[in-house]
Amino acid sequence: MKRFFLLAIALSAPYLLHARQDIDKILKQSTSSSPREVTNLFPINSLLPIRFGGYINYEAYWDTRQVVGTDEDEFLLFPEPELLDANCDDINAKGQFTSVAIQSRMRLEIDGPKIKHARSKGVIEYDFIGQQEITNILRMRHAYIELTWDKASLIAGQTWHPLYVPGVDPRTISFNTGSPIEVFARSPQIRLTYTPNVNLSLLFAASSELESLTDGPIGFSSSYLRNAVIPRLDFRLDTYLSEHRIGADIDFKRIQPRLKTDTGLKTREKLSSVIATIYGSFQWDSMNTRTKFIFYQNATDMTMLGGYAVDSVNPTPDDQTYRNLNGISFWNDTEITKSKTVIPGWFIGFAKNLGARGPICQNVVDADGKVTDKRIFGIGTDLNYLFRFSPRVLWKVKNFALGIELEYTRAGYGTIDCNGDVVCLDPVGNTRIMASLFYYL
Repeated sequence: MKRFFLLAIALSAPYLLHARQDIDKILKQSTSSSPREVTNLFPINSLLPIRFGGYINYEAYWDTRQVVGTDEDEFLLFPEPELLDANCDDINAKGQFTSVAIQSRMRLEIDGPKIKHARSKGVIEYDFIGQQEITNILRMRHAYIELTWDKASLIAGQTWHPLYVPGVDPRTISFNTGSPIEVFARSPQIRLTYTPNVNLSLLFAASSELESLTDGPIGFSSSYLRNAVIPRLDFRLDTYLSEHRIGADIDFKRIQPRLKTDTGLKTREKLSSVIATIYGSFQWDSMNTRTKFIFYQNATDMTMLGGYAVDSVNPTPDDQTYRNLNGISFWNDTEITKSKTVIPGWFIGFAKNLGARGPICQNVVDADGKVTDKRIFGIGTDLNYLFRFSPRVLWKVKNFALGIELEYTRAGYGTIDCNGDVVCLDPVGNTRIMASLFYYL
């Protein structure tokens, strides 16, 4: 029996090796070829199991209007609303220009020893974006341990949240990658990926918040998720057919906005929300395209529109209950790849507020319009819709690349009503022209 078992292993070894190579090939194809990602790594020394990569990036960009964004407005979300002075002139109808190199980054991958039957690897990647509007200081992007078996892998650390799918992501020159129409978040997590064959991959992840945060009574903080005790949970399914990929993800989050009421009494009111996505990536010799549909609730930590609101208040103990603000978004990103040197492409996307599906409480304001009791939390909660179209061209020569992109964003501002719908619209638009240089190390 033992001899038969050993013979079976010997005969199946070439098949298992071939299957693992096929799976590795599929997973490699599924990773992003965006100019923003570090994909080429080189050994530091032939005796050391360390690979190094990265790039120096310089960006210059012009806006036709003041914008809502982060990091010197390099990460653009949407244009600012109208702000009229005493002469009815729009103060925000003023362009701006700046240039930065803060997206330059470095990446290290360290191969470790085999642990039982698993290959081990550590990854560290950082840039100079900084934190909390302090730029030009180091920021951790990725830091994780990866264990890989023949049909499974385990990642523990910080990397892209499972809702952001490398390989099915926009290839924009802008580092916003379509946000807030597309999700954008990195998070501490532990994730298990099971790949039974070359056509199927299953992922389960439990994550927390660190740099991408939820809004609430004390502002943007990770405390709301921490106080709800359970981590954020994700399940993702991917199917592969030749060069094509179709997948879906379901995400569950629970938060507790407050530990105590304004009267000092303990409270335990929580809010649960979901995000569901369906996406696909299709590759041919002369063209590739990626598309995604998202239904979302309370997705501020994914850098998306909306959030949640108080829907009832018991004034005596100051107990509050909460209701999600719902939304949907859809985008497509396409590249023409007939030439490997000059690659034109475009991103087009649309996000829509669907309201709260029930009554919500309005923010309490004083005579000057200043909010004294905030009851609506999130990003762009006064936006009915957001539309973006971004044509681009990328020129690549050896380890040098130049990207030119025109990004038009139109935002439908209005007033949020008692059902969470945004009415009485007054849209504004912004056009950004961006030039970006990459020198890959």
